[in-house]
Amino acid sequence: MSFSHPSDKHPLYTTALSFFILFAVSTLLVLGQRLLIPFVVALFLWYLVNMLVGLFGRLKIFGFHLPAWLRYLAAGAVLAVAVIIVIRIITSSVGELISSAPSYQQAFQRMAWQLQERYEFVHIPEISQFIAEIRVANYIRTLAGAFSGFVGNLGLITIFLLFLFLEQRYFSAKINALMPDADNRAKLYELLADIDTDIRTYIGIKTATSLLTAIASYIVMSYVNLDFAGFWALLIFVLNYIPNIGSIVATLFPSLLALVQFDTLTPFLIVGGGVTLIQFLIGQIIEPLFAGKTLNVTPLAIIFSLVIWGMMWGIAGAFLCVPILVISMIILYHFESTRWLAILLSQNGRIARRTRLAGAQTTDQA
Repeated sequence: MSFSHPSDKHPLYTTALSFFILFAVSTLLVLGQRLLIPFVVALFLWYLVNMLVGLFGRLKIFGFHLPAWLRYLAAGAVLAVAVIIVIRIITSSVGELISSAPSYQQAFQRMAWQLQERYEFVHIPEISQFIAEIRVANYIRTLAGAFSGFVGNLGLITIFLLFLFLEQRYFSAKINALMPDADNRAKLYELLADIDTDIRTYIGIKTATSLLTAIASYIVMSYVNLDFAGFWALLIFVLNYIPNIGSIVATLFPSLLALVQFDTLTPFLIVGGGVTLIQFLIGQIIEPLFAGKTLNVTPLAIIFSLVIWGMMWGIAGAFLCVPILVISMIILYHFESTRWLAILLSQNGRIARRTRLAGAQTTDQA
């Protein structure tokens, strides 16, 4: 006597089960966001620290490589300094920025009204209503609140990060116990190594280029004495993880502030033109030299990812959506059964991998 799976007799069974799993996972993501968002941030930082450990491992002092404990200590120190800088920027800027938001709103509305009168837009109800509904103060408060949430979750993020490092030493032992066959275990280790290399390459390159963009933009904004230049540089760093859309938003906010802060257009032109030029040079010239087509994600997938994760996790989801999308795309590409999904998520069907950070360079075309 033989038994068949329900999906063999009912073709719709698999589809219904898939939709049920999708609904359950989505519900879990929404209900558990208070724990999941800090965990995702901790996972990102964990990868970043391991990448720094690998980079420090290549250093030689008097012909000797740094010991493992010193590499982890140095990477942890770099992360700690970065977190302290971020906290100082947030704590010194958020309160004052929120209190200044109403004055920026008034300046923006006054400027918008003058433009409407000058170009007679005031006689066009649709345009007048659209401009009147722009709430600069609300946008500033939302952004400031999102960064304040990071500081509030810092303790939970630290706990998750510590446990990830404690569990890291047992990963190999668990894989060995799950797969006693040596050949299958070797293939799995090779697959995991490829995925790990690609993810570290993406995180490393994107973090380095985002940091370079933020520093260069900060210099431009400080040159014109733009208010809260450090906060806007931090925003540019975070938004630079979102291709195209993030660059536009990151340029828009400081440019708009320069427009309402100063009485002349010169600071606005310097900030808007300077930040745009920096975004173009780094995003379109420098980054592709190292990242190749690893970030070759279709804009349609980015938009859907922004909407979906933004609905589930709010501003934090909008910040995290593209890294989650790209890492998912990297993982899907390494499995034959899901490679078609990675191809659909790519912009032109071509997925190239450049792993210069790993000391090798390969190119795959799907």
